[in-house]
Amino acid sequence: MHEMGIACSILEAVERERIIHPGCRPTKVAVRIGRFAGVDGDSLQFCFDAMVAGSSQAPLELHVEAAENDELDIAWLELDELEAIQ
Repeated sequence: MHEMGIACSILEAVERERIIHPGCRPTKVAVRIGRFAGVDGDSLQFCFDAMVAGSSQAPLELHVEAAENDELDIAWLELDELEAIQ
């Protein structure tokens, strides 16, 4: 199931952004998946949720957006300031 590897790559990208933006916490990330990308959005969601559950990145949410062609990329990342979360 390559969706697990994709979920891992998404989490690695989110972690890199967290390091770049100290004092912020990622809360939501979205990916665009094209209809010819060969990625099952439901499977990706399941893998992502399983990897995030109980981790330091919880309660990070994944949003899957439909796209054309064979796209597979991160659409956006929402960061909240840590002070606003507490």
